[in-house]
Amino acid sequence: NFSLADTVLFKVDSGVAKITLNRPDSLNAIDHTLAHDLREATLQAEMNEDVRCVVISGSGPAFMAGGDIRAFKERLGKELDRYMIDVTHDLHDAIMAIRRMPKPVVASVHGAAAGAGFSLAMACDLIIATEDAVFTLAYSVIGASPDGSSTYSLPRLIGYHRAMELMLLSDRFGVERAQELGLVNFAVAKDELESETKKLTERLASGPTFAYGKAKALLGKSLERGIGDQLDAEAQHIMECSRTADFAEGITAFLEKRKPTFIGS
Repeated sequence: NFSLADTVLFKVDSGVAKITLNRPDSLNAIDHTLAHDLREATLQAEMNEDVRCVVISGSGPAFMAGGDIRAFKERLGKELDRYMIDVTHDLHDAIMAIRRMPKPVVASVHGAAAGAGFSLAMACDLIIATEDAVFTLAYSVIGASPDGSSTYSLPRLIGYHRAMELMLLSDRFGVERAQELGLVNFAVAKDELESETKKLTERLASGPTFAYGKAKALLGKSLERGIGDQLDAEAQHIMECSRTADFAEGITAFLEKRKPTFIGS
């Protein structure tokens, strides 16, 4: 367990890595320090073999309200180019760790998920959000194009025209619309977010981690392969799952009509 310059908190508890964005006074707006520390936290979660599920949340009144506009303003006409590259590269390293790690990553969203916060949430495998959560891409409001992988995830999640609508218009929308679009899995009352997130992550952490990783890898490549290559990958991955202790436990428990106890391998 550690904190990185206090901007990102990292804790592992019962197989769940909890990554908390911690700039509440700025609604967790992302600056270079937060981007760097988020990168470090996601890499720690990816490499830690004790971690079987990851949850990303925000402290204070919001998940993440996008980029730190004041930090951009301070650098106008000076080192802004370099700063933007540094921030996005660290953010993108974190996104790649989220997509690459063979374990489920949950975004637990309350308040605003705007700009990079929206992109970060969309990069996660599952999203649980409060009923008063607000989503917006927001980039076009400041004359910017999106980062944080939303131009990759959104066309795959909702199609080209709806993705373009969100990117060009930057309208704000609530969790009901987010669920209609297929962007949010679960909507919960504001005072139940922590408990419902805990239930979900504990369930995932007690599941068959190796099989989850293989399913995540298959979905991650499914839109880039032809059906033949995808079927070959499915055959390879289910064969690899069949070698694990979890598979033996799963089929034994099924035949014995009891709940399986998975160990993650």
